[in-house]
Amino acid sequence: MTKAIEELKRDHALIKRTLAVIDGMLGDGQRPDRLQPEALRQAIDFVRGFAERCHQAKEERALFPLLAAKNETIARGPVHMLEAEHEAGHVLISELEAALPGLEAGETRAQKQATRALLLFSRMLRRHIAKEDDILFPLAAALISEAEAAHLAREIEAVQEEVGPDAYATFAALVESLERSAGLTVSSGRA
Repeated sequence: MTKAIEELKRDHALIKRTLAVIDGMLGDGQRPDRLQPEALRQAIDFVRGFAERCHQAKEERALFPLLAAKNETIARGPVHMLEAEHEAGHVLISELEAALPGLEAGETRAQKQATRALLLFSRMLRRHIAKEDDILFPLAAALISEAEAAHLAREIEAVQEEVGPDAYATFAALVESLERSAGLTVSSGRA
């Protein structure tokens, strides 16, 4: 595995920790009254700031174009599907954001909308991460040359610099705070 792929996998570990918090918020899905607006706002901040702006940007600006250039089948198949799933995640998080004012007001409809968006987001993102970890990343490791791996690492580093060199640590601290609020065991340095 290249250094760049290892970094993307490390990102996935942090994202999965956030999904565990979201799953805890959902419980069995039958108690939308358990959704806490402040915790949801923090989860949205994590998704927008880290999962989208940092992690997905690394994939969309660096890894996906590199793999798509390998051949048309990869471009139209896995790369296209994964990009579509990124977009679906954006839509679901927007639906969650739209439900927040009603959720704060205790509206049943907003509780149901937020629950639905979170449930779909969590399910979709878990499958998405599994596709990348189990299929895309091994494919990338097999197909890219050393020179391409070095270029990929530079491109990912450029995205990281745009987001901020301390972004990972900042968002890891946010995830730890969410885990504490949700009563999940926090282990420093897990991700």
